[in-house]
Amino acid sequence: MQERRAMNKLGSEFFKAIDQFERGIIGSFTWRQILMFFGIVLGVGLATVISLLQLPSILFYLSLALTVVPAFIYGIKKDEHLKEVITFRLKVQERAYQTEYESEENYGAFIPQKGVQEWNDPNES
Repeated sequence: MQERRAMNKLGSEFFKAIDQFERGIIGSFTWRQILMFFGIVLGVGLATVISLLQLPSILFYLSLALTVVPAFIYGIKKDEHLKEVITFRLKVQERAYQTEYESEENYGAFIPQKGVQEWNDPNES
């Protein structure tokens, strides 16, 4: 029976459908990769100009951090994962659990039945 279920299920849960992949725009580079490349070039160029003009080093590091890091994160598709993690952490989650057997609550179950005692009667031997 399990073999039949396995045969009916085609595809994989781990691989995307072929039409879900991004197509290459320039050669085999996708839009994400092109934007990553230009972001890195812009950040390195800006940092080089700041270094040549001998401006404070904090501007050098800020220009690199504010241009290269976001471009790299976007280029390798890590932004989707980060957005999912942040949404999961910030979202208030309500989880409803259902037991296998739904039965009516019996609130009086702890009351002993008539004639049942939990101690020894001294008259009984």
